[in-house]
Amino acid sequence: MGNSYLTTILFFTLFILNCSVQFAQFDSNKIDLIETTAKREFDKKIIDKYLFSSDSADIIAALISLSHSDDTTFIQSLLNLDFDKYGNWISFALGQIGDSLSSKNFLFEKLNHNQCNCSASIFSALGKIGNQTDLIELIRLGIKHPELSGLEEAILQFRIRNITNEESQNYLVKEFLNLNTFPARKKKILFVLSRLGSDSTINSEMLKLFHQADDNEMLQLALMNFRVQKYFSENTEIIDNLLNKDDEVKIELVKSIPYSNSANQIINIFSSILSDRTINENILIETLKALQIPEWDNDILNNSAISSLLKNIIIHNRKSFIVTEAIKTYLKLFGNKNLIEDSLILKNLSQLNLIQLLASQTNDFRFISLFQLYEQLSDPKQKLNALEIILSHKYHFSGDTNFINFILRELKSDEPAIISTIADGIDSNFIFENSQILKEIIDNQAIRFKHNTDFIEAEISLVNLAAKISKEFQQELVNRSADTRVYSLRKFLRRIENRIENIHTTINDLSDIIKASFSYSGAKIKTNKGDIEIKFKADLAPVTVGNFVSLAKKNFYNGITFHRVVPGFVIQAGDPTGTGWRGAGHEIISELSMEEFKTGAVGMASAGKDTESSQFFIMQGFYPHLNSRYTLFANVISGLEIVMKISEDDHIISVELIK
Repeated sequence: MGNSYLTTILFFTLFILNCSVQFAQFDSNKIDLIETTAKREFDKKIIDKYLFSSDSADIIAALISLSHSDDTTFIQSLLNLDFDKYGNWISFALGQIGDSLSSKNFLFEKLNHNQCNCSASIFSALGKIGNQTDLIELIRLGIKHPELSGLEEAILQFRIRNITNEESQNYLVKEFLNLNTFPARKKKILFVLSRLGSDSTINSEMLKLFHQADDNEMLQLALMNFRVQKYFSENTEIIDNLLNKDDEVKIELVKSIPYSNSANQIINIFSSILSDRTINENILIETLKALQIPEWDNDILNNSAISSLLKNIIIHNRKSFIVTEAIKTYLKLFGNKNLIEDSLILKNLSQLNLIQLLASQTNDFRFISLFQLYEQLSDPKQKLNALEIILSHKYHFSGDTNFINFILRELKSDEPAIISTIADGIDSNFIFENSQILKEIIDNQAIRFKHNTDFIEAEISLVNLAAKISKEFQQELVNRSADTRVYSLRKFLRRIENRIENIHTTINDLSDIIKASFSYSGAKIKTNKGDIEIKFKADLAPVTVGNFVSLAKKNFYNGITFHRVVPGFVIQAGDPTGTGWRGAGHEIISELSMEEFKTGAVGMASAGKDTESSQFFIMQGFYPHLNSRYTLFANVISGLEIVMKISEDDHIISVELIK
């Protein structure tokens, strides 16, 4: 098989021996450690019991626990552990705990002396706690010591924190073009390059992938890089080849080909998709969006069937999100005249779509017309979408008494989505002219919902709106909300006051949740499109798994929609209202790990650390920027093709737990 194969085997053997690849070992015998972690107490006596155990699984579990603590007083204990055995987990914990000079010095020392094969974990940790100077030094080290693999991990973490430089991109390009770079590493490099703006130097190599690679994630990432560059090949053979790939690749292709110069070819492809009634709805929705990107030649557009195909979708498609996007596309390409004058179209439009169409008339409508249609909406998600349309025209309504009263009324809503959208959407002029009544509403709403976990984002929006009125008013609001029982809100309020202190949380029925975590191996999520089977990772996320199990036992997920689908990225469900702003009425903790968010990974949606509840998502692609920032608690083991077919407003029929 050759020397390269033997080198690869040797590398991974050393990695296994020296790089702490043991998996995390939370289990039913570590209830005390799970509980002190879940309560955010990090009881030192309990932590030390596991951290200084003779059992490797105990030590790793303690390291996972401490990675959530934000407590730098534990760092010295971590530095004293056997780095050759636990290097990955020590590095992970140091990176998660936060900025510390002793941590940085320790990790740099390990890299400089090349004392272990855990360089990727070290790089990642330094990317989370380092500064611009550290990035420069890491690139120097990576170039000087090419045997140190994983510098792209640091570059990604720095990019997440908006720290970049030109040398980072140059290094990644060189490593991607290096024939000795492993495919798995090339994939990660492609993702990081896409986040840095990509680089045309790699285009020839990426085009080769379209002929050679069978890895859908690799193909998705190559297409993503072309899209970021706003360039795509006109090669018919390449495009035809990609159109015969799986749906997740076709979704990314549809996003990319508008940047090809072959307009006639693109229009023909898009026309074929729009006319296919059996097409994956995610491909259809991305085609509608892609049509809005280029400035099309009028002759090409008018000589095509695009106009009639869009009208056909608007009239006959029953999925609200598709009709809404089709109207948006038609308005962009052809204006509103033909739609407004078509009685058949008007007859078939929902109130939401009538609002959308009416709002397109810019100077020929009054707010009261939109308001009357808005009042007829009952679906929470459609109401939210309509509100966003109305707010996008707020400057048109400035000074309109009806509009002002509407905004003030909606700010008093019982729905967190409405409150937050209004609070975030009004401008400085509106705030200045209505500051007194806004203060009264803000104060009332903030106090009214301060103990409700479903309103955490609304509460944050209200506090931020208060600051736009005056810092003094914001401080008054912070003081009046300080006794909130919502853990994540307490943390947010203390950050505003620059108060650094340990805050404990309370999770109802915690013991039952932990017990449930280790009672089932997975679940079958039955949807209207088919079944998706997932395998739990209770060893990494016991509270999250137990929470999911408990909710499934109560039939919480039955009938709930996939309210958010970003084709090629995620499908998301778990909000009973379908707006994406509510959960199960309680919070649980984040349980972050080194697990990778690749296709089929199942994670928890959140509004920030420790704000998770019931909403979960399933990955449709490889997105490592989510690693260690979101809880990964399961993986799809069957039904991945169903994951790719799920579109917005599809729904869960039931969740069957598997022993």
